Amino acid sequence: MLSAEIGGDMLLRAERYIFQLNQCEVPALESMVLACHLGGARATVGRKPATSFDFIPSSSAIFQAGFPSKWVFGGGIEMAMFHFLEVEHENTRRLQRLLNARAKSALFSDPLVHASAQQLIGEMGRSMPDRAFIARLSDMMIEQACRVLEGKAGKNMLPDALQLGRLQLVLEWIQQNLSDELSNFQLAERAGVSESHFRRLFQEGMGMSPHRYVLQLRLERVRELLTRTSFSIARVAAQCGFNSQSHMTACFNTAYGITPARVRQQARL
Repeated sequence: MLSAEIGGDMLLRAERYIFQLNQCEVPALESMVLACHLGGARATVGRKPATSFDFIPSSSAIFQAGFPSKWVFGGGIEMAMFHFLEVEHENTRRLQRLLNARAKSALFSDPLVHASAQQLIGEMGRSMPDRAFIARLSDMMIEQACRVLEGKAGKNMLPDALQLGRLQLVLEWIQQNLSDELSNFQLAERAGVSESHFRRLFQEGMGMSPHRYVLQLRLERVRELLTRTSFSIARVAAQCGFNSQSHMTACFNTAYGITPARVRQQARL
């Protein structure tokens, strides 16, 4: 677990969890929480089937203060939790008004919120985090979450059980086979639908294209292997499904603003 207070315009407590449980009970929350699924298996959240929802990779949810819940995990899962510590802050009140118009929680998928959460957790884990960057990034993440709930960005997750089931099978397959070629045609076959229908289904459910999602997971795996193993950069590229080291380096630098070699150097330091 990683936990720290961060903030720019408003103060948040950011936490990173890696769960290896079958299930857990979460007591009533002391504050509003933005939860982001960073990777791993599906989790089912809720006590009653009628109000439960599936929490899948790259999705986010906002929970109101005082909301207790039960979580059932399909496997290991990595999550980021952002607690809103300033009850009277304009953005907290803004989110509260938006939540009051719907159920106890709001489930959505937005690439910017997910990428911001992931980058915040990564920056917090550094030995000397950039506090100014963290402040700007947290402000942007919260603003984007507000825009999603206002219908100006992102996608509200459709609660269709068949759709979520098909997506979950594909998401698990992607996680387990990142080194393979993962074309839309292959993924559509695994989902049991046509390629055009699969692209539409994936975009509606995840808020991004299959190609973008696969690239995002591959880059996450690259960062993990660079910091936790001594594999050569060429071997990391091959294990993460890139056709060359130079292609991986270009994609990584575009996404994170740093080269794989530099990340490896920082990890060793």
